[in-house]
Amino acid sequence: MVFGVKYCGGCNPRYNRTTFFDKVKERCPDVEFQYIQPEVCYDQLIVICGCPSKCADISQIQVTGETFKISEENQLEQLIAKIQQR
Repeated sequence: MVFGVKYCGGCNPRYNRTTFFDKVKERCPDVEFQYIQPEVCYDQLIVICGCPSKCADISQIQVTGETFKISEENQLEQLIAKIQQR
């Protein structure tokens, strides 16, 4: 299973999104994460947004499963639990 990862544009970040994703990767070492590429279809999608508006454009991303939109650092445990359920 491949998780596609997209960051928002970063116009109004309220937390360090890179540090957040580093923690996800550290806690889920057996999961394959890939930064999104055109024409690739992902099993799941993680959108790491910097603020509650969650305005990152994902309209062109192909995903067969769930999309997880993160907008706050305190969503870490919830996201990790969902990833580990897969």
